[in-house]
Amino acid sequence: MTTKQPDDLANARLFLAEVAGDLDLDAQMIEDAMPYLLGMTKHVAHRAVRPAAPLAAFLVGYASALAAQDTDGSTLETVRSKIGSVEKALEQWVEPREGEK
Repeated sequence: MTTKQPDDLANARLFLAEVAGDLDLDAQMIEDAMPYLLGMTKHVAHRAVRPAAPLAAFLVGYASALAAQDTDGSTLETVRSKIGSVEKALEQWVEPREGEK
């Protein structure tokens, strides 16, 4: 695991903008959604289990893409709505005890 650096967030923004361009995605929408997604993944990692954090972000993106096909395309609001669903699931999450897994 690497240690945090002061410019990690700035570098993440640059990297994600480049990847967004490579994937033909709106880089500004990624920038706008970033604080919500980072908050959600932090909560998933700390309240549920760390490996679920990036997969929860994928599920939000996947669900948002499917929902956007049926809406006017207000993607950020869709992403925020799907993050709300994950946050609700976290509120109800109870980690299985040993032997219940």
